[in-house]
Amino acid sequence: MERDHVLNGLAAVVVAGWCGLVDGKYSVYLEVPYMPTPRPRIRRDGTVLWQVPIRIAREGRVVQSSKSFPTLEAAIGWAQLVDKLGVADAVALLEFQRGSTAAPATVTDWLNTYVDHLTGVEPYTKRKYRAYIVNDIAPFMGHLPLDAVTQFTDAAWVLWLEEKGNSGKTIANKHGFFAAAMAAAARMRPKPLIAYNPCEGIRLPRHDAPEMVFFEPAEYALFLSAMPQRWHAQTEFCLASMASPSEVGALTVGDINQDTGGVRINKAFKYTGTGWRLGPPKTKRGVRTVNVPIETIELLDLDRPHDTLLFHTRRGTPIRAAYFYQEAILPALRELIEVDDQGNVVVDRLAGKRPSPYTLRHTGISWRLLGGVPMFVVSRDAGHDSYDTTDKRYGHLDRTASAAAAKVIAAKIPRLNNLPDPKI
Repeated sequence: MERDHVLNGLAAVVVAGWCGLVDGKYSVYLEVPYMPTPRPRIRRDGTVLWQVPIRIAREGRVVQSSKSFPTLEAAIGWAQLVDKLGVADAVALLEFQRGSTAAPATVTDWLNTYVDHLTGVEPYTKRKYRAYIVNDIAPFMGHLPLDAVTQFTDAAWVLWLEEKGNSGKTIANKHGFFAAAMAAAARMRPKPLIAYNPCEGIRLPRHDAPEMVFFEPAEYALFLSAMPQRWHAQTEFCLASMASPSEVGALTVGDINQDTGGVRINKAFKYTGTGWRLGPPKTKRGVRTVNVPIETIELLDLDRPHDTLLFHTRRGTPIRAAYFYQEAILPALRELIEVDDQGNVVVDRLAGKRPSPYTLRHTGISWRLLGGVPMFVVSRDAGHDSYDTTDKRYGHLDRTASAAAAKVIAAKIPRLNNLPDPKI
């Protein structure tokens, strides 16, 4: 009778599958692929508790466990969540929803948890963050309770990093990670792990990016003449398209429109820490179409299958920035710069400029701005994340508005021959 009562209750909920008594135990099978199957457990009072079996890592071992739910619908919903997120993330979300998760004991505990649950980042980035934890945060304050970190603690850590010889840019990178993790702890719901983000308002050491190198037209012509002939077409294309080396290396013949000069940029090579992989450009605005002169397009070998690389090594492999520097830029530098036996520069026809593969991108952007192309157009075609990025890095080159302002002032300033006679 008790068995019939339970099965009658299940029949109203279970749409597909079967439920029955197997080896003296109630069992249910649901036709829901790729997710754990909820199973009933009969309580002493005759009510049913639904359990979802899982395998989870604990103390370095994978153990069998389960999570219990009052209804079959709730159990199925969470099982589907396990299928989408994985066991670890689904368990963490369930515990947060139930309000049973306490703040991690130490700073190191929380930072590792934060990295574990980061989404939308490359594995290489996660490895870099873990290196920050081990080498830069744990030795200074990793043992502290999470809520013991104050603004003074954060400021002292920044000074400690500076004393260790970290550059301003490196400190900004490490502090950016730590600040983001602490902000996440302050935003945690249903209950924040800390009352506020102690990293807000901390002044970091100043770091100025080195001034960008770009060619004047005469310098570019000189540099191109010193470069091996094989690289002339790619060099001109890099300048004209303003594409980054990783984007140029990923282009295929089909990305080029021979009639309009349009170049579709929607992929780039990325370093993962262990190798290279093909993925989207660095930013969302990096996916773009930029027009280059038809004269430049005519230099390219486009009579090939659309899926073949636009530029490649003699072995047919992608040309990356390091290879371009070794094979194209260095030979030109050797032609234009002479050094003596002691390594002193004797002749420098580039006046101290030391170009890199990115110099061609910088030159293309600079020439457009100096030619009066509106900055928002240059920003879009360069694939910058925002207009502010273009303004911050290249704004000093756009002299159109400033020159117009100078003319306004010139018209207002009285000249000596127009001044009134002070004796009158």
